[in-house]
Amino acid sequence: MTEHKNTKALRLLDASVFLAVVIAIAVVVNILLALPSAPTLRVDLTEEGLYTLSPASQALVAELPEEIVVKLFISENLQYPDHNLEQRVADLLTEYRAHANGRLRFEIIHPDEAEGLDDPATDPAADPAADPAADPGEDGPKGFGIQKIPVGVRGDDQVGLRLVYKGMALLAGDRTEVIKEIRGTDNLEYEISKRIKLLVTPEEARHQVGFVAGFGGPVDSPQFLQGINGAFSQIYGDLLTAVEVRPGEQEIPATVDALVILNPNQPFSPAARYRVDQFLMGGKGVAWLQTSLVSNPQMPMLPMRQPVNVDLAPLFKAYGLELNSDVVLDRQSNIVGLAFTSRGLAQVSNPTMPIFTDINAESIITRDVPMLSFPLASSLTVAPPSGEVEVIELVRSEPEAVRRTKLDSVDYDKIATPQPDEAPGPFVMAAALQGALPSAFAGQPAPEGVSQEGRRDRAEVGARVVVVGNGDFMFPNAQTGFSQQYASLGALFLLNTMDWMVQDDALISIRSKGIPRIVTEVKEEEHTAYQLGNVLGVPALFGLVGVAVWALRRQRRAALKLT
Repeated sequence: MTEHKNTKALRLLDASVFLAVVIAIAVVVNILLALPSAPTLRVDLTEEGLYTLSPASQALVAELPEEIVVKLFISENLQYPDHNLEQRVADLLTEYRAHANGRLRFEIIHPDEAEGLDDPATDPAADPAADPAADPGEDGPKGFGIQKIPVGVRGDDQVGLRLVYKGMALLAGDRTEVIKEIRGTDNLEYEISKRIKLLVTPEEARHQVGFVAGFGGPVDSPQFLQGINGAFSQIYGDLLTAVEVRPGEQEIPATVDALVILNPNQPFSPAARYRVDQFLMGGKGVAWLQTSLVSNPQMPMLPMRQPVNVDLAPLFKAYGLELNSDVVLDRQSNIVGLAFTSRGLAQVSNPTMPIFTDINAESIITRDVPMLSFPLASSLTVAPPSGEVEVIELVRSEPEAVRRTKLDSVDYDKIATPQPDEAPGPFVMAAALQGALPSAFAGQPAPEGVSQEGRRDRAEVGARVVVVGNGDFMFPNAQTGFSQQYASLGALFLLNTMDWMVQDDALISIRSKGIPRIVTEVKEEEHTAYQLGNVLGVPALFGLVGVAVWALRRQRRAALKLT
């Protein structure tokens, strides 16, 4: 009996000591983590690291030339989906501060606000003197141009609207950048890093991308440049702007860092080709995005198609990328949409709109782009790499794809059936080059009317070229089934391409965060392994845990008997 009482006492003492140690450890850890200098200890289990500061953002704030102050103006007690917005932003800003070497600090300010919407009788914002949050001074939210945002609220017995603050001001010296509304669905890291980059980048170091005009196509539209700069303003702020260049008429300005040739439909003159060539030889970037098969302008609704020759293929072939006169068809992996059939317009699986999932995961241009679709796309022939030029294949078709060199109609009955002249895939659909590229005019006289000052027969090392056998991949078309989702992925690809051409890769990886991943097909052997893992693996794991617990208890009983 005495031995039994001793055993129970030992067990009770053992458990008490263990519990006391655990509590002591928890108290000490909480005290340490509560210190201002304590590091943020969080584990990001998302595949894309959505809650971890990107290396580009870490490098950006690690090299800040001066202190940046961030003021977060956010109302308290926000409802879903903004109920945890303040904590999300605070966590992100804490990570920025941790990597900024003492040159970034932030404040969280809760302005007072009242219920109501656009009603002077109930909304103090209509009367600055009655609303402390309206603060006419420079330090209040309205001093930075941050206004109240109407959000829906739901109570136990009513539904209404509430005016709240969800804005941020970033200050460096006398310069200010403002996010007027923070949305939980935004890529918050990109929005913050973009503003920080704007604060620390002088105007002379910002970039211009020239869109080539004067040869037909979308760029010749008066609204094109206005629309593209509106989009650039939202995406880049003032870090990158679009300008129109006309190499057929004049020299390309030295302030332009990269050229985009987008779907021209008229031949380039020798002078224009020479100016594009010499621009590239200066160590800059050129992208050619070309749909080679277009509808008849007089009969755009009919299925007939005709080739476009803009006399640029020999120019880019000299660099190492040849745009072929063909169309790539994929009868297995494609977009379902309207197409011309013998029964008229009908919803079909359209081979002229292939989906590409063979994306280069190593290139910064495409590594975060899960899939792309190029409607009516042509393939590329890529020259073997040389010691001075790096070749980067960006997008390849599926092996089941075929190419057809003669296609004068997109009538479904003509493209759905395989033909003897089709060549099997896979094919390169988009590629890039960088390095000391040879001039296409090396050993040739310059065309008449162009300046030969500073002529080069080989490019500087920084020269970069991108060729895509399609120029429509960023424009949605609901009728054909080319949805906004496909166009958004195409736009991301284009933005990454432009950043790469101007040699400013810092924001690419941040901007790509949160892009939806596609579910890839599971191989048969992997499918079997997953099934066995579910059926046998989980029970086996629980069995191992049970055996381990049993062994520990047995060892403990043996130790007690010895005492």
